[in-house]
Amino acid sequence: MDNQTSETSRLLIVDDQPHNLGILFDFLTQSGFKIFVALDGESAIKRAEVTKPDLIILDIMMPGIDGFEACKRLKENPSTQDIPIVFMTALSDTVDKVQGFNLGAVDYITKPIHQEEVLIRIQTHLRLHNLQNQLQKKTEELAHLNQNLEEIVQARTQQLIEQEKTALIGRLTQGIVHNLRNRIQLILSYKCLATGEMTGEDISQKMTLAYVDKMAEAAWDMSKILDNLMHKSIMDHSLELTPLNINEILNKELDFWQANLQFKHQVKKCYFWDDTIPSIPLVYTEISQIFDNLISNALDAMWGNPKQKLTIITRQDEENVYIDVQDTGCGIAPENLAKIFDPFYTTKPFKGEEKQENQPTGTGLGIYTCTQILKGFGGEIKVTSEINKGSIFTVRIPKKNSQRNES
Repeated sequence: MDNQTSETSRLLIVDDQPHNLGILFDFLTQSGFKIFVALDGESAIKRAEVTKPDLIILDIMMPGIDGFEACKRLKENPSTQDIPIVFMTALSDTVDKVQGFNLGAVDYITKPIHQEEVLIRIQTHLRLHNLQNQLQKKTEELAHLNQNLEEIVQARTQQLIEQEKTALIGRLTQGIVHNLRNRIQLILSYKCLATGEMTGEDISQKMTLAYVDKMAEAAWDMSKILDNLMHKSIMDHSLELTPLNINEILNKELDFWQANLQFKHQVKKCYFWDDTIPSIPLVYTEISQIFDNLISNALDAMWGNPKQKLTIITRQDEENVYIDVQDTGCGIAPENLAKIFDPFYTTKPFKGEEKQENQPTGTGLGIYTCTQILKGFGGEIKVTSEINKGSIFTVRIPKKNSQRNES
């Protein structure tokens, strides 16, 4: 029994056969659920409005309004439309099952009832529904936080002129906003994939759960970034070092980016990993932040280019590990190569100054934040670029982080 989903969950069972109700009532009550019952569609709708169950098991064949009509009305009612509905039917016709899904049902079970199967399906959909609710709440909180951070950024940018210490705080805050925005966008993209909004296709339960896992990973990353913002600065050497594999971090970041349609469908991707690279003592959220920035910048540079190719290479020598991120984008003019490492310098328009729809915007803090993070590890970023051919950003990380370890 899944205590986490059953102890606090309430189910509404709708069936015009008291015998069926009794069997399910006894079994699911023993499994830890709080059960409500209804004998017809009309009373089911009223009961759902009052009790607000976590899930409804709805029989299709009933007198009066049938299960299809009851489901339709439940989904049209704002107070009940988000409650998962599982159809219960003896029908074997695929058309009826499809009709149920089109009306908003999440699953179906067939009679005669197999109790263990019913329990597993209920627990699965309750877990998924709980995750979706938590994700929605977290997304709203993060969106609100993002808006607040944007306002903080604007206020602290002005303070940069007056006080160097305030300038550092402002740069850090804007860098965090930049990286949170990327993660928020990934969460929203995976949400669209999970619900089928992006493709218009029916999404399997397995794929939906996989997308939810990806959203949870992105939310976890944001939580760690916010922890660093609240308690540490990017130059704080007291952050805990953990042996990490560069290839694994890159693979995870690239997996996140699969939610980006440009990255997934328009960009040719070539990866060459040196599998002999050893683990290095690093801070995961900081290193992943660097890779996320570089991949994001590469995609922005290739925006609108019909031939987009992203190449990432990991390599090493005796003392250092190197990561090359190469794009086929617009390139950087020679006179601007040194400037891109300065705070607030960007070759992209600032937000609100775009000249084309969906044109990438910048804050001028992505590369600057990366260089500041790498200083803490004794590392650096170098760039080579050619106009209209692309750029190569090379990250160097010492295998022994002497600066960090000596602090």
